[in-house]
Amino acid sequence: MSQPPSTEFTGNPDVVRLSASLLDRRDGDCGDFAAVKARPKLWPRVSERRRYAPWETFPLGLVMGVLDAVEFEGTPIDEALPRVLGNARDTVHPGVANWIEHACHTYLEVSESLAATLASEGVELRPEHRPRIVQGGRSPAEMRSLTVWGRWYGSPDGTTVEFRRMRLRRPLGGTDVPSTQAMAYVAAVGKQVTEPSELHRAIPVPVRPVPAPRRVRVVEVGLTTGTEQVLVDTADLEGIRGAYASNVRPATARLLAGGGRAPGRDCAECKARASCGDLAHAPGLLGLDDRGTHLRTWSITTSRYYQVCPAQAHLRELRLPGDWETSPAAERGRHAHAWLEAAHTRGRPCTLADLPESGADDCCIADELMERQEYHRARPYLLRHLAVCPLRGPGEVTEVRPEPKVAAYDARADVLVLAHPDLLRRVDGRLVYREQKTSAVPRGITVGNALEMVPQLALAVRLIAAGVFGDTDGLVELEQLTPDSAEVLTFDAADPATVSTARAVVLDRVRSWHRDVTFRAAPGAWCRFCPVSRWCPDASGSGLPAVDDLTFDPLTGEVLASPGRLDGHIEALAAILADPEPDDEPPF
Repeated sequence: MSQPPSTEFTGNPDVVRLSASLLDRRDGDCGDFAAVKARPKLWPRVSERRRYAPWETFPLGLVMGVLDAVEFEGTPIDEALPRVLGNARDTVHPGVANWIEHACHTYLEVSESLAATLASEGVELRPEHRPRIVQGGRSPAEMRSLTVWGRWYGSPDGTTVEFRRMRLRRPLGGTDVPSTQAMAYVAAVGKQVTEPSELHRAIPVPVRPVPAPRRVRVVEVGLTTGTEQVLVDTADLEGIRGAYASNVRPATARLLAGGGRAPGRDCAECKARASCGDLAHAPGLLGLDDRGTHLRTWSITTSRYYQVCPAQAHLRELRLPGDWETSPAAERGRHAHAWLEAAHTRGRPCTLADLPESGADDCCIADELMERQEYHRARPYLLRHLAVCPLRGPGEVTEVRPEPKVAAYDARADVLVLAHPDLLRRVDGRLVYREQKTSAVPRGITVGNALEMVPQLALAVRLIAAGVFGDTDGLVELEQLTPDSAEVLTFDAADPATVSTARAVVLDRVRSWHRDVTFRAAPGAWCRFCPVSRWCPDASGSGLPAVDDLTFDPLTGEVLASPGRLDGHIEALAAILADPEPDDEPPF
């Protein structure tokens, strides 16, 4: 950790309980979050009473409950599902319940397929109620344990052990990554927990010995796609031990060392949040006057989904898998943003030499990021960007940060606010926060309506005015690109009228969401665009009619025209249509 635990925490840092999936941390994730999470006997000196959501936030837990009833009690799935869902401690959204039903049926189908494959080899596996664990230490005060979360199977004679990791959508693990190697190691050398309920409570965990297996399997199961991937299937137990020593131990050491704080989504679950000097604290940022039900995370993306349909916002917040149809508009926007991020990382203005014809031998930056056809579609927008490139000046441009993650905690609302500017920079020492939009035709966004139509601008004004970036003076820009035009709108975050308008826009976007505990569906023509509509019992089956007199491009999904007016709901629809498919699989 970047600071000795004693400065911010009390307790024992020498007790470590590491879940193998925590090794799947990505570049840019907060290092200290993982280092603290893996130490269950470490508590922050600045304590806070944790409040929990009044709805089910961990659908996989209910999937596990249903599968336990089926596999260990012999309960038919059609009886197990309503019983487990009906006995859930917290409210289960109807869309979540539908996904859970699908996931359970899918898992059991995959399980039958896996069993049939092994049966052809003369191997029978039975579900094991007791999970396995590897633990050791000189005393309970210096105890380290390695656990995995999923489902266990073994042959009656103990010679074959299989661990299954469940993925919300599809298998995506690798054979040679530390998390998979750690799972194989637990399967190969771990002991069975005597009482499963003690796995995450007792230190050390009471265990019972089991025969050493001769064959170890690690399988991932995609609960939405109904596909499986065998990541490990080996009798080479020494190879498993060697991979653990050479790859897992160093990765674990790096994780436990912490460092590299990066405020973001992790802050919502981090024990260090209240005392973290890297997380901006901005009480009153959202303008709310109550703390709601519990600590929640909000962004303009959350706002867009909620504005179109509260149920969609809720299901996406829980990361339920969706059906994304990647549109040319979404791909174009993603590639244009990726190009701009890479170009601005160089710290110098973009030039025509950076954008050769798509048929050139060398397309410079684009060749590292996209296919030539994708570059061909994005290039007209990027050419227009040259005239308004934020690194051109005038003025001295410093502290250039493309695509940074920004997080701020509003203690009055008990909300973690996330933002993702396209570019931050300072011009003659003054902060400038830029957002970029690409569209096939001008959207009709002007200085007079931009804060309402593009609410991330309003949030940017509020973030600057609240001192999240260190001072309360700065500019917010919107760069609008079409194939034929480029325009930059500018807002002064120190101007009282601008700050007041921004406050009203942000409050309007967040107020209803903050008080909502049911997230009812708002069916309409937009259900056609909703990636999670397959789970929603209220989804409309309508086609693609005009929405509020708008015209949609059936090929790209873009809003092409808005006769007479724009409003926030329409712009939220347009933004959702331009969203690329996320790859946000939780590390369970």
